[in-house]
Amino acid sequence: MSDATLVERNDGLVTVTFNRPDRKNALNADNWNALDRVLTEITFNPRDRALLITGAGGNFSSGADLGGGGEPGVSGLTGREQQAPLHEMRWIGELLNRLHRLPKPTIAAVDGVAVGVGLGVALACDLIVASDRARFCEIFVKRGLALDGGTSFTLPHHVGLRRAKQLAYFGDMLDATQALDWGLVNEVVAPDQLLPVAEQWGRRLANGPTTALSLIKRMLEESTSNTFEKAVEGEARAQQIIVGTNDLAEGMTAFMERRDPNFTGT
Repeated sequence: MSDATLVERNDGLVTVTFNRPDRKNALNADNWNALDRVLTEITFNPRDRALLITGAGGNFSSGADLGGGGEPGVSGLTGREQQAPLHEMRWIGELLNRLHRLPKPTIAAVDGVAVGVGLGVALACDLIVASDRARFCEIFVKRGLALDGGTSFTLPHHVGLRRAKQLAYFGDMLDATQALDWGLVNEVVAPDQLLPVAEQWGRRLANGPTTALSLIKRMLEESTSNTFEKAVEGEARAQQIIVGTNDLAEGMTAFMERRDPNFTGT
């Protein structure tokens, strides 16, 4: 894995840092391929219990790296033989869908800019903690492009259709205060508190009942397309699954013993 993406593991929390600060962490093939590998690892490694994504040098990501400079015939997005844009964008879309559907909780810690597909990465996470100098932008219209990065789904999902159209039609920057007011982010903190708060949240999730959190995530994501009847049936099935976990036994024992539970994710 190149230095363009840093990966750190600490007590179940996996931290991925986009590390191209000279390009405001514009995402290139190295970043996408690193994220691809990390998502596969987290999915199949029971010791990886939560994911935190952030950026180095005071920015989350300025979007796709459009600077070029790669080898002729090699895609700047995938690092492989160039294909039609449709196929390359489908690969990025599938990658972001894997992030969105990852069966473990995810957090984005956003400082500086989260623009274009960089915003798409942040919005594909379950929670967003932002610094008070963070800025968000659906830049696509200013480049003559349609939306990508999954934001045609995540943006109206979080801020509503009318505000999503406002952001997408004009491509204006949204500051952290307005992003919090609109429901785009969960929390706004001082820049020096961004990583401490995000890591604290990440550790709480990594120390939680992993299977229960996975089911909760799936149920909430499906709520917009579910009926009430399907939702309560899904809840019943989820509880049936949970009955077989060690974390349920630990949670009940901790309750009876009046102490905090020590969940293991099993």
